[in-house]
Amino acid sequence: MTVVSTLGRGAASGLAGALVWIGVSLLFLGTPDPRRAAAAGLALGVAVALATGIARRL
Repeated sequence: MTVVSTLGRGAASGLAGALVWIGVSLLFLGTPDPRRAAAAGLALGVAVALATGIARRL
């Protein structure tokens, strides 16, 4: 697995996490919360990229 594919997985997971967060906030709060969605997406993307990078090295 290359560095590009590792970062790609992280980016895709982060985008999915942000979209899920927006969907949940729309259902429960009635309005989207883009700041928290961005933070959740970024955290998820970084976590997936790190986990994928660590798994690649093992």
